Amino acid sequence: MKKTALALFAASLGLLTACHEQSSPTTQEPTAAAGPQCYAHTSATDTVRLTLQATQPTLTGQLTYHYFEKDRNQGTISGTMHGDTLLADYTFQSEGTTSVRQVAFLRRDIGFIEGFGPVVERQGKTVFEKPHALTFDAKYTLLPVACPR
Repeated sequence: MKKTALALFAASLGLLTACHEQSSPTTQEPTAAAGPQCYAHTSATDTVRLTLQATQPTLTGQLTYHYFEKDRNQGTISGTMHGDTLLADYTFQSEGTTSVRQVAFLRRDIGFIEGFGPVVERQGKTVFEKPHALTFDAKYTLLPVACPR
């Protein structure tokens, strides 16, 4: 069991650390070179952007939420893979206040799917009440995109 979990973690981390060329957001495949990975979900009015960099065993990066008629949230994430799920702390600024909340993204071949679930306050941050029971909706899939230069 431990070997399987470790192998899954290593494989997931390997996928995250791969740098890749942009052909189109839906057909981009990772390669073996190290570097940041960028993902985005866009709709007619909303954008979520995620940039990840592996600093083993931690994944760090930037996360931005820009929802129509809501305050823009922009900050950093730091977390680890748990099987095929990235659990991370998102530290962000909104309305002049720094906040920390837990975020979750399910790794799939096409990108990452954001997870949602009930939250509680613990030790000054917002965390998932039951991280093992999150809902992942494919309409919130972040697809690979070219990283800004």
